[in-house]
Amino acid sequence: MLGYEDTSALIALYLPSDKYHRAAAAAYLQESTSTGRRFVIGRPVLAESIDGLTKRVSKREAIEQLQFTEASAVMRVERDTEEDHARARELFLRYDDQSVDMTDALSFSLMERLRIREAFTFDDDFVVHGFTRMPEV
Repeated sequence: MLGYEDTSALIALYLPSDKYHRAAAAAYLQESTSTGRRFVIGRPVLAESIDGLTKRVSKREAIEQLQFTEASAVMRVERDTEEDHARARELFLRYDDQSVDMTDALSFSLMERLRIREAFTFDDDFVVHGFTRMPEV
């Protein structure tokens, strides 16, 4: 079973000081992977989370987490397509009254293409588009 991993989940996993770190790392990820769940990460989400680490912690930590994520058997980085970008633009414009940004819209597009319904995220925007947010906090 596949889930989608969002920037908020990656940051929570990477940073012990993040308010969701315990829920993300200790509970949900361990439970999910023990049952065979794997996660897809969009390239823009990976870039956004690594940029966040670079600015909030250090370049060295960001490099280590990038290498860890790319080598992970539990997480797979997914390439986006031109069709994904076109769909993301549609979604970004559709949600003009919401805080959905382009990275979220591209994540929605990837999830639709891959038929993934659950997002490992702490971001309410995924619920706006009808996905299930995991874990519930």
